[in-house]
Amino acid sequence: MGLPSAPKPRNVSDLPSGQLLPAPISWRRDIPLYYNKTAAEYRADVYERYDELVSRQMALHLTDELRGDYPFQPVLDYVLRQLPDQDRAALTDVGCSLGRIAAEIAQRKPGWDVYGLDFSYQMLRHAHDYWKKGVTLTPHLARYGWENPSLSGPQVTNLHFALASGQDLPFADETLDVVINTFLLDRLPNPARGLAEWRRVLRPGGKLIMVTPLNFLSPDGWRNWNPPVKLLEHLLQQGWTLEDWVDPLEVREPMDERGNAVVWQTVAGVFTKDGQ
Repeated sequence: MGLPSAPKPRNVSDLPSGQLLPAPISWRRDIPLYYNKTAAEYRADVYERYDELVSRQMALHLTDELRGDYPFQPVLDYVLRQLPDQDRAALTDVGCSLGRIAAEIAQRKPGWDVYGLDFSYQMLRHAHDYWKKGVTLTPHLARYGWENPSLSGPQVTNLHFALASGQDLPFADETLDVVINTFLLDRLPNPARGLAEWRRVLRPGGKLIMVTPLNFLSPDGWRNWNPPVKLLEHLLQQGWTLEDWVDPLEVREPMDERGNAVVWQTVAGVFTKDGQ
């Protein structure tokens, strides 16, 4: 990415909300960009397709009242249980999608500084509109058998969105208390680089909270990281301390109103960064 590493302030917890991000490369509407995403990358990214993937993510993460539940509640519950009990903290959700988990944390922890990062501009634009501006969204869900609802969002002041690579975060060294990511590790081109980057931005004693189905897109991913014990061994070798490990944490993702679904057998883990 080529961004200079910003100097770390003496006490980053005293910075105003949203001030851990440096000046971006550019802006697109309200979203700061920390990666020069090319036109080819935009075309290749399925999560830039509003009528298809973005609408589907709205159906999953913003329509609890329509279906009567939140399909990813097991993931949200796991993350919330693992958060440190403190009044002030800085947290990023890497690969935040439409920002549901980041927003849930920000609302429960009003003294925290919460950042949602994703590689999809369309996801971030709608996340910002819904969670930050309180805009009413109208996703196209009739193709799944659901009505096209009107979804009115809150206005969460301590939540901030930005476009960045999950392998190259726009934070200075050791500035965050918590890094979370869900359904991301197996989508990174280089998972080891992502894990090292998440370690870089965490303070000593900071927490990495991760939920992943380890559903890799390449043969190398399967060879290098499956079975899950390979992931665990890698993290321990890199100096992390294991705090919690659940395999499997089952998540049922509905596909349509009829009840067709994908069942994910995820691995959930919490690791603390060692060192002083």
